[in-house]
Amino acid sequence: MGDENMETLQHLILHDISNSEEIEAVKSGAYTLTYAEYRKRINQLAQALLDKGIKKGDRVAMLCKNGHAASIVMFAALEIGAVVVPVSWQLTPYEMKGILAACEPKAVFYSTEFKEIMEEVLPALASSLKLKVVTGTAAETTPEFDALLTGSGDTPDVETVSENDTALLMFTSGTTGNPKRCMITHGGIYNYVNATLAYTGRMQHVRFLACHPNYHTSAIICQMVGTMSGTTFIMTDNQDPVENLKLIEKEKIQTVMALPVYYTYLLKAWETHQTDMSSIVYMMTGGTKVPSSLIQQYLDIGIPLMHGYGSTEAWGISSWNPQMGMDKAASAGKPMEEVDVRVVDPETGEVLPQGSIGEVVVTSPFLFKGYEGNEEATRKVLKDGWFHTGDSGYVDEDGFIFITGRYKDVIIYGGDNIYPDQIEEVIQQVPGILETAVVGIPDPLYGEKPKAFIVTNGREGLTEEEVTRFLQERLAAFKIPEIEFVSELPKNNLGKVRKDVLRKQAVRS
Repeated sequence: MGDENMETLQHLILHDISNSEEIEAVKSGAYTLTYAEYRKRINQLAQALLDKGIKKGDRVAMLCKNGHAASIVMFAALEIGAVVVPVSWQLTPYEMKGILAACEPKAVFYSTEFKEIMEEVLPALASSLKLKVVTGTAAETTPEFDALLTGSGDTPDVETVSENDTALLMFTSGTTGNPKRCMITHGGIYNYVNATLAYTGRMQHVRFLACHPNYHTSAIICQMVGTMSGTTFIMTDNQDPVENLKLIEKEKIQTVMALPVYYTYLLKAWETHQTDMSSIVYMMTGGTKVPSSLIQQYLDIGIPLMHGYGSTEAWGISSWNPQMGMDKAASAGKPMEEVDVRVVDPETGEVLPQGSIGEVVVTSPFLFKGYEGNEEATRKVLKDGWFHTGDSGYVDEDGFIFITGRYKDVIIYGGDNIYPDQIEEVIQQVPGILETAVVGIPDPLYGEKPKAFIVTNGREGLTEEEVTRFLQERLAAFKIPEIEFVSELPKNNLGKVRKDVLRKQAVRS
């Protein structure tokens, strides 16, 4: 290895993983690996990749359920300077073909349950592919994967990466059109890991339930930060709330990361089964709006529910925790120390005064370096080092960020702006409501008006009239939406509501 670059993710992998050698690193099915054993397997696979001709800059795609094999693949590929491409297992074969063809991976690792799908997808990659490996399940790896873990386990001789080299190629979760390929750099991740650890401190021995799908940015963030500080990851690909409640009790889990809707189902399951969650210190969430009512419900049983605001392109922007006050629970929290936030006029780019609603733009050492192969899209969102989020919001007098919606989601009612997030926040306070989404629908008189799609938690007898009365006491008359009860909300592969689908559904009805 040549002169080492100290401020890269590669440097962290080569040095910081070994700082917690005898601590349990991962538990996955029957497997328990200490950090020393984990380090050895990462080195073994890194050397095997090099021996197979995989080198710095090559793409290594992962279609793997949560488990120790997936984590070993990710860190081994990053160690040699390859670019990791996490692929969502919720995609169709058609979508996977498009994604993999676009990134041209030299290696593909996938869980056993995806063999049939990959048999359909892989022939299209024949010209670029050097290695394809079935990794197994969360509980058990395959002989072909284990065969790659037979070397000495010494640190391999790798080519040094720079801060600006791409580490991850993340696909955006856009609700329309083809997903864009976000280039996340080694330097950006290095800066984010260090900034987070400066805020949280090292999390040695903290027991973390890794049930959040590992293709999510937030799951990857948690694994990067935790692995560099000695966290123990209890890995599961099981999304059943009851089973994970049992796992929390059995493994004395201290923290969890999941989407807000999952915590709603988890709480509902806990109310029935009353498992022991006394080991939990805090839970983390994000990715979409977090209802204040959900935060309060967890506080009522003694569990702080922290949430953050960010994106695939910007990684972390801000965070909120209960110590900041429940009066700010509906906010996105305060920006991280390394992040600068402005609110600008979306048309002119003019910086707006405090309290004014505009587009939220951010700059930080974590920003992505652009969309691969799409300079036009990059120029639209990266301007003079500032990332334009597309979110509407404002910063209050105390420095808290409030997100009022996406600009394309804002409902213009006779010249007045209606922000769906505000209505959704109030609807979530109605007893018996599991989740909701508000969209704008055409109105011949006012141009647009709001409509709410509501999923109940099974409570019988909840009526449109009851919800409307509740809203009328809390919202201006022009913000009161039409209401439709549905069995579920359409979501994309990252669990975000497909409001474009709801708009079309509303127009048809």
